Amino acid sequence: MSSTRENCQADIVRLTKAAAEAAELGRWDTVAQCYHERGTLLAAIQAPVREASDLMKLDEQIRDRVRAVQAVVISLLDEAMATRKRLQGLYQRLGVQRSTPVAVSRKV
Repeated sequence: MSSTRENCQADIVRLTKAAAEAAELGRWDTVAQCYHERGTLLAAIQAPVREASDLMKLDEQIRDRVRAVQAVVISLLDEAMATRKRLQGLYQRLGVQRSTPVAVSRKV
């Protein structure tokens, strides 16, 4: 049974590290899957995890990454909303009907 517990603990560490790596790459579906699997293992093991403090540090890094990405997304949404309002004002001044399709191009 000890071997099974050690294997579970190793898997918990592996999943946490995988979640941290996925967070750095912005692969949020993988982060969620790793945490789901880790939660299942933690519930099954019913024993303290030896590397708990290290795992908590990784969790903090992932949480910080999530917060940073959320801030960027909020900023981009605010910018998009402001651009949309400016475009609506421009359309009104030019007399363009709202039902008129508008093509947007992005030059790289």
